[in-house]
Amino acid sequence: MRKVIHVGDTAPILQVTDVWGKTVSIPDSEKWTYLSFHRFAACPFCNLRTNELIRNYERFQQNRVEVVSLWPSSKDHLLQFAGDEPTPFPLISDEKMQIYKAYGVTESSFVGAFRLLLHPKLMVGALKSRRKDIDFDGDPKLMPASFLIDPEGRVKMAYYGRHFGDHPDIQTILDHVS
Repeated sequence: MRKVIHVGDTAPILQVTDVWGKTVSIPDSEKWTYLSFHRFAACPFCNLRTNELIRNYERFQQNRVEVVSLWPSSKDHLLQFAGDEPTPFPLISDEKMQIYKAYGVTESSFVGAFRLLLHPKLMVGALKSRRKDIDFDGDPKLMPASFLIDPEGRVKMAYYGRHFGDHPDIQTILDHVS
């Protein structure tokens, strides 16, 4: 049985280094933290989400929220798919999935692929933006998840995806910040 994080729980305390060498503390006593768990570096749905987070990063900053993007991929794979410009937020490589396990982000299911059929716009967007050299450097059946943590370390939003591209809406995340 997998561990599941719920709203009101104390977030696991972490101190990690992102792919660019910056130390990241979770929780951060100065601001809120939004954790976005992804499937693998070349995942077209995850890359769509990353681009959405980049486009909305200023909104997160205006609400004192730091975005932290977690991946079960190696640092080298992340840097290969990140491009020349670093993201404005940390990218964390968690190849051994220790952080994933601490947050209960371990669901792996082919059902997620079938549930995508109910979201044709998302599928088309992912197919248009996908790279030709998809490399499955993780579990391609892994489901995404998201968590919002306040400065005191309390989980204010816990969201486990129901399909491969299922992430909460940006405004929904920000609505949980008080």
